Amino acid sequence: MCIVCKNRFEKRLLNRFSMDANKLCVNVKLGRGIYLCQTCALKEEKILYKAFSKMCKKLKIIPQNLKELF
Repeated sequence: MCIVCKNRFEKRLLNRFSMDANKLCVNVKLGRGIYLCQTCALKEEKILYKAFSKMCKKLKIIPQNLKELF
């Protein structure tokens, strides 16, 4: 399920993120992951920042760095 739009997709259609040592990692099978669909990955930084900050409370995400992860 995408963390932004809350729609369900097959896992292969989603981007997986997880935390490793207080860093946000892409496609790392470590711990509990969060998923983002392709459509939501293109949305504004503000929307992505809000969704990621809710899901990763310990992580201090800088908005400019979110788009670099894709």
